[in-house]
Amino acid sequence: MRYGALAVALAGIVAVFSWPARPFAAQAPTAARSGGSGTTRTAWGDPDLQGKWQTVETATPMERPKEFANREVLTDQEVTARVDAFMKRNQAADDADADIAFPEIKKLAPEHEKGIRGQEYNRFWVDAGPTRVRRWSRTSLVIDPPDGRLPPFTPEAIKRIEAREAVRYQRGEADSWEDRNQNERCLQTVFVRVNAVERSILQAPGYVAINVLALNTNEPVIVPLDNRTRPSAAARRWLGVSRGRWDGTTLVIETTNVNGKQDGGPILPTRTPYQRFLGPGDTVRITERFKRVDAETIEYTYTVEDPKTYVRPYTVMRPLTKADDNLLMPENACHEGNYGIVGQLSAARADEAYALNASRAEQAGRQSQLQEMKRRTEEWVRAHPQQR
Repeated sequence: MRYGALAVALAGIVAVFSWPARPFAAQAPTAARSGGSGTTRTAWGDPDLQGKWQTVETATPMERPKEFANREVLTDQEVTARVDAFMKRNQAADDADADIAFPEIKKLAPEHEKGIRGQEYNRFWVDAGPTRVRRWSRTSLVIDPPDGRLPPFTPEAIKRIEAREAVRYQRGEADSWEDRNQNERCLQTVFVRVNAVERSILQAPGYVAINVLALNTNEPVIVPLDNRTRPSAAARRWLGVSRGRWDGTTLVIETTNVNGKQDGGPILPTRTPYQRFLGPGDTVRITERFKRVDAETIEYTYTVEDPKTYVRPYTVMRPLTKADDNLLMPENACHEGNYGIVGQLSAARADEAYALNASRAEQAGRQSQLQEMKRRTEEWVRAHPQQR
């Protein structure tokens, strides 16, 4: 969801990322293609990634559908069918302005929230979606593990989820602000970095700066490339601490020192489908790779390593395409946070019994997901007894 209608002028360093990219190129003109490799470089010799970039819409699901088993790619006919189906769904959602629910959110809505959850915003607030889809033959965005699916949770992570669910059962939907999810509380996790649709990249000698367009995310990530040491493990941030390096023509950014609050704490917050990241975050390492393959495309991958949460790392590939220099990347503000939490807490106080029953109804709707997660973890443990 993008809130373009909330645009205001940027201030300070964030304003840098809203300017067109070409003036920067004029200030620091790039050299000719270097060494016959086809790589355009900055005036100081680094591969040039500067500009505004958008995630390419390929209609590819995050995880490989089970019917494709171990197939990594589709046939031309299957790609055509996938693209056509995606565009039809998108057009139908655009036409049905009175019902523009996000399908994955709407599906998980408990009985008391049907017709509400996922349908809170009309087209004034919600991006209409892509008008074009690039043909891409991969069956999933996950490229590792080889089965194209996110790895199972660790037994430790399952126990943590169950403990949080037990606490959840004793609480209403809004006993305190801790019962509400982080989006409603205007908190963004480190994963906003990898899930953003639009981002701006600015380079200077020894540094890369990346700004993403996402709700309530206005802090650019300044990445030093000088091999400096990381702060101690005690120094932790919501977006972590990033260090970068060049691996040939590929920019590699490793982010660690993430705080332990990424999953919402000891209470499983309301409106938290299990598809979200469910680890606290304190052991997570995210490695991003940016490789410019032509003038209009960056091959972007990221690897998530979190031994407290997943039994193994996983890697996702999301191609990026060059955006128009005039693409607006305005400040994003989380206006719901100015009054939304107050309203939710007040409503819960008005009818405590309803709030408790609603919370339990939502919890009951998650149980099939939890059982499937446990099944996958138990299956992995049986197959890897030496790693228990």
